[in-house]
Amino acid sequence: MQLIGSILAAVQQRGEYAQKMYDQVHASDPNFTMPSAQLMVSLAFVVGVVIGLALAAFTLLLVHQMVRGKLWARTLLTAVGVWLVLVAVGTLFALEAVTGAASLLAGGAAIVQGVLAAGAVYLSHRPDSTAYFQLNRR
Repeated sequence: MQLIGSILAAVQQRGEYAQKMYDQVHASDPNFTMPSAQLMVSLAFVVGVVIGLALAAFTLLLVHQMVRGKLWARTLLTAVGVWLVLVAVGTLFALEAVTGAASLLAGGAAIVQGVLAAGAVYLSHRPDSTAYFQLNRR
């Protein structure tokens, strides 16, 4: 959800991004054109979506390994969960930078992800969960 909100917010500002890129690159390379800048910005969006989809696939793999009781998956969940909580806290302090509905959606999704990640980390470290991971240790 956060990826969708972030991409929507960025797409709304793609003209500004292309103009900034054009201004910066055109100063050093006079042959650089505005259509080239727009193409590069569009390619950056495509790369962002592909990376987001790869992260989603990796998350599904992590969930599958946790169901199988792999302790390394719980450790990785803890590390990623802590990161998401820190991002959510940072987002709470950056809410004044909201410029539109799409950035509000992305910020709200980051906060919800942080809360859900904190809950997942807490639940994965409860005594019954620890017993499950110890039982399935291989």
